[in-house]
Amino acid sequence: MSQRILTVSDLTVSFDTDDGVVQAVRGINGYLDRGECLGIVGESGSGKSQTFLAAMGLTSSNGHTNGKIEFKGQDLLSLKKSELNKIRGDKMSMIFQDPLTSLTSHLPIGKQMQEVLRTHRNIGGREAMAICLDWLERVQMPEAKRRLKQYPHELSGGMRQRIMIAMAMLCEPDLLIADEPTTALDVTIQAEILDIMDNLRREQGTAIALITHDMGVVARMCDRIQVMRHGEYVEEGSVEDIFYNPQHEYTNMLLDSVPHIDVTGAKPSKVSKVAIYEDGGRDFLRAEDLRVEFKVARGMFAKPAILRAVDGVSFDLQAGETLGIVGESGSGKSTLARAVLQLIPPTSGTVSWLGSPLNNIQKDELKAKRRDLQIVFQDPLASLDPSKPIGASIMEPLTVFESQLSKAEMRERVNEVMLRVGLNASFINRYPHELSGGQNQRVGIARAIITKPKLVICDEAVSALDVSIQSQIIDLLMDLQKEFGLSFIFISHDLSVVWEISHRILVLYLGTVVELTDTSSLFSNPQHPYTQQLISSVPLPDPKIERKRQRIKLVGEMSSPMDPAARLRFLPSKMHLMKDGYIPKLEERFPGHFVAEHDDISELLIS
Repeated sequence: MSQRILTVSDLTVSFDTDDGVVQAVRGINGYLDRGECLGIVGESGSGKSQTFLAAMGLTSSNGHTNGKIEFKGQDLLSLKKSELNKIRGDKMSMIFQDPLTSLTSHLPIGKQMQEVLRTHRNIGGREAMAICLDWLERVQMPEAKRRLKQYPHELSGGMRQRIMIAMAMLCEPDLLIADEPTTALDVTIQAEILDIMDNLRREQGTAIALITHDMGVVARMCDRIQVMRHGEYVEEGSVEDIFYNPQHEYTNMLLDSVPHIDVTGAKPSKVSKVAIYEDGGRDFLRAEDLRVEFKVARGMFAKPAILRAVDGVSFDLQAGETLGIVGESGSGKSTLARAVLQLIPPTSGTVSWLGSPLNNIQKDELKAKRRDLQIVFQDPLASLDPSKPIGASIMEPLTVFESQLSKAEMRERVNEVMLRVGLNASFINRYPHELSGGQNQRVGIARAIITKPKLVICDEAVSALDVSIQSQIIDLLMDLQKEFGLSFIFISHDLSVVWEISHRILVLYLGTVVELTDTSSLFSNPQHPYTQQLISSVPLPDPKIERKRQRIKLVGEMSSPMDPAARLRFLPSKMHLMKDGYIPKLEERFPGHFVAEHDDISELLIS
């Protein structure tokens, strides 16, 4: 018989704001049983996170909760803070949506993880550190032991998310609330994390509340689904009922918004409608043999190690084209983007824009070019000024590049772009902390496109968005591309989105290119084992197909960018050249289809 873990009865959550009282959750009811995985889906701002933040006692100071939330018979809303602290983090834990703001910036990762064990298990010292290390390895953290001594700002978004997952699982809770737990993760790590969560619930009986906009993840993990809109549940049922026989028009809209990868060789319909400007297009943007190296300290007296984050990358981009860049966390995607825009000075190599170099030019000259070279960053909260209303943040590029406009004209432009990215104009005076993660990401997109640039680099620009808004943003980006001839470099770990928006795709592995070709060829005929592994890990929004799929996995631990042998993982026959920094050469296997040389390593692959 099932054991009831969580019961929600007539829950309401409201907030006092400058614009009046906002009803975030409106009298909802629900339950969660032992060993069950419940998926909660809905658009950004629908109240998904607020429901479970209320259960954790984490509603903000201007919030009010009413109703009842029972955890194993205890009403959480009536408990004192001291009593609640004994439960949360131990028997009930939460993986938060934004890892950077959830981790303490001035404490090393190891100390933050140890604090959980010391508080709830009275375990400290070497024993606690051993448990922390074990969990970091279980969530596939590269160089896990070294990460324990690092600070959050030293890690990538995907690494920070893995740390949050490991911290939430340290005490093997009875209830795990997972708020977008794999948003910042690439598909291979996502597959591993979902396996860990699934094993936890099957072996330990852990109940999982999975808040996500990724319908592929829902199809794979969940037993039941609750669809939420405007603070209310509009539909509830088994995963099969919701996917194959949805009753509510809102549920149908969500499912219709999900991108479906076609591996038969067909071109994405949206991309095929966008014109690429062939005349002189190869001079639009070109990177040649681009390298970015960092010195990594190894101790007070040890010589610093060299991290080759980008190692000999070359590509070109035409006017009106979208180049997708994919690869695991730590593969150099974001570093490459910043090097192209000269936000990070390349160690060597060249970047040319419209036939003239971008690197090694004067600061004023580079600043003038930035009007046409914009970027949408991965973490919206880290890139928005918390002391400024979002309207001021969106307006900022206009004050720099179009200062001749009056304040009224600038405000009108801000209102226009907010509406285009799906932000209500009434939000203009709100601050970043008053918006959801998806809404803040839309602020970042609005700020990037307000000057109508020629090139926009999107670094995980839609990763925090639910599927309906994600679909709207992709449509918006492609409309802007058709209207203004925009070019995009689109970085994402979500291959479904990359498939939908990209003309060509470049696959990065530890800072090197392993495959580059047009989108349909890459998905229908991937040549490199690493590409094959990525594509096989993409969760498909179909429960029957997803739960029967065979995934390609590599035997052994995840490669580390600090390991000089890692770049030759797929080319062991050249391992003797490791010390010379040998990089597998790109070969044109088919017209326009470039693949890095590799050996037959089928014995290293498992399904």
